[in-house]
Amino acid sequence: MKANLLKLALLGAVVSTISFTSCTKESGSEIDNEDNIRWITVSGALMDTEPGDGNAGTMVFSLKPEEAKNPAYEINVFDKGQHVKSSRTARLQASQDGKYLYNIQYTGDDGGIFNKYRVRGGKNLIPEGPEVETATYVSASPRWLKAAEGVGVAVRATAKDAVYTGTAPNFVYQERTAKTDVITLDLNNPKITKTTSFDLKLTAEEIAAGYYVSRIDVPVINKAGDKVFIGAAVSKHLTNSFTLGTDGKPTWDSDSKGEKSWAKTLVLDYPSLANPKILTSNKTRGNTNGYRSTLQYVGTDGHVYQATSGEAKGTGGSKILRINSNTNEYDASYAFSLDQALGVKDSYIETWKYVGDGIGYVVYNVGGNGGYIARIDLNNNTAKKYSIPNEAELKFRQIQNITLEGDDVFIAVAPIGKDGNIYVFNRKTGDMSVGAKLKNKTGNQYIGVY
Repeated sequence: MKANLLKLALLGAVVSTISFTSCTKESGSEIDNEDNIRWITVSGALMDTEPGDGNAGTMVFSLKPEEAKNPAYEINVFDKGQHVKSSRTARLQASQDGKYLYNIQYTGDDGGIFNKYRVRGGKNLIPEGPEVETATYVSASPRWLKAAEGVGVAVRATAKDAVYTGTAPNFVYQERTAKTDVITLDLNNPKITKTTSFDLKLTAEEIAAGYYVSRIDVPVINKAGDKVFIGAAVSKHLTNSFTLGTDGKPTWDSDSKGEKSWAKTLVLDYPSLANPKILTSNKTRGNTNGYRSTLQYVGTDGHVYQATSGEAKGTGGSKILRINSNTNEYDASYAFSLDQALGVKDSYIETWKYVGDGIGYVVYNVGGNGGYIARIDLNNNTAKKYSIPNEAELKFRQIQNITLEGDDVFIAVAPIGKDGNIYVFNRKTGDMSVGAKLKNKTGNQYIGVY
């Protein structure tokens, strides 16, 4: 494995000093530009070929917290928002104070380009700092997150060709590993600060059974600031079944119906990105990489809380696991079961937000159907489901972010192609209120609040 300090890759000039008045007019609406405003940014995904696919790009619109909480306020991100650079759905992140948005463009000619934007209200996004090219290290479609305030971590795991011995028809499966790349980004002064690359493999027993790491995502840096935890998905081959290609080489068949792997997490030292190690939990057989949103948080108690998903039907649904702050290993004594807490079967956590003191807000489906929100208490293993309109037709698959401002938790809720609202939850009392209206367009979807 190698880890090298890099020179900054600049793809544009640094934005020079820009003067703003305290108040401007934009499309007939008053937009405040004072630095002390905490903007709430709403994002929406544009339809490409299928309703809800989110593959035609991302729009954003920013408003004040009091506007986001006002049901009389109307947001139309698709007609009045700003398009964020990205060929497909932008992977947006935000600073804790809401002043900045960060994005690594996903696929296309500019895939892998990092951009930083200053949020100025409405559709006003001001590029700030240099663009940074990351594709050289983590591809034109990297997975990435703000892993700690001011620090981004982008990752890629590409399964290599399976290794085998023998000749047709007596091929013998040996192993499959994943070429793994990890980089860190300075979000305050945009640049790549560290890279590493290595082959990732499982235990000899798991390899012999056909398991291999197929994807990694959702990095988070621990409270001590000396480890970065990265979620993983594990796939499986049928080691005695293959299809011969026209070149006479075998392609090993997928064992999609076989027993899933135990939940796993990749951990590296931080900031060196050295000493990669895989942690394994025997609390659930599921994935920890998520889809497009954060699944891991550092708790008030310093432990890392990690949601899982993709458990096979009938095996207990999504869990929240804990990585102990003292040992940096899975806590064998802890697992929160969303199924048990809610009295449902086959829950699937789409995303969630840890909001402090052991409390979280979970967005989930049940058996692949509907879209639901619950408040969970990780200390007491309890949960409360909220009743929201159109639950049966809600699809949260594209959701990227839930935000917390003070004691208010903001979640964008709207069916694909239909109007909805921001819903606001008090993190301490659990009270729910209806916020600003979300105007939608055919095939499009609201996917985040920042």
